Amino acid sequence: MPSGTGAYGETIAILGLGAISRYLLQLLRHFQLRVVLVSGHASPKVMDELGIAAVVDLEQAFREAFVVCNLMADRADNKKVLGRGLFGSMREGATFINTGRGAQVDEEALIEVFRRREDLTALLDVQDPEPPVAGSALYTLPNVHLTSHIAGSKHNEVRRMADMMIEDFKAWDSGLPTRHRVKPEEFKGRA
Repeated sequence: MPSGTGAYGETIAILGLGAISRYLLQLLRHFQLRVVLVSGHASPKVMDELGIAAVVDLEQAFREAFVVCNLMADRADNKKVLGRGLFGSMREGATFINTGRGAQVDEEALIEVFRRREDLTALLDVQDPEPPVAGSALYTLPNVHLTSHIAGSKHNEVRRMADMMIEDFKAWDSGLPTRHRVKPEEFKGRA
């Protein structure tokens, strides 16, 4: 794979349509990308609002996308749904990003494919188990990169999150609207 190919004009696949996916989709609108989505919950209105080019199935997402980003819901029916066939079908030089849940990935299948396909890259913010067991090839494969599921929250960011919670608690306690309200109905049926 040529060095520094970039993603300009490429197809990016987002797996799932929860709160984090929606935020990511808003950020991606500012780039020249073709964004496809794997979800059963995307109406034409939502697709237009979020800049989604198409709703596709997992097979098409892995086959066509230059970057596949897993943000699927943590549900029993999603366990190990991302396996050998999907990883093996990825385009040359493609990247898989897992910031959803580690249990959604068949890690043995991922290891097998990424050992064979050195052109692929995996960025794993989550694993199952976390951290991977001692001796796992996830630690040593040169095209697999592990992060510690921190999602950017360390050092002063932890203080920022605490300040946000305290601010919202004080507002709630005083009967005022909160800035960062989580609405349970936003999470029902998301995939």
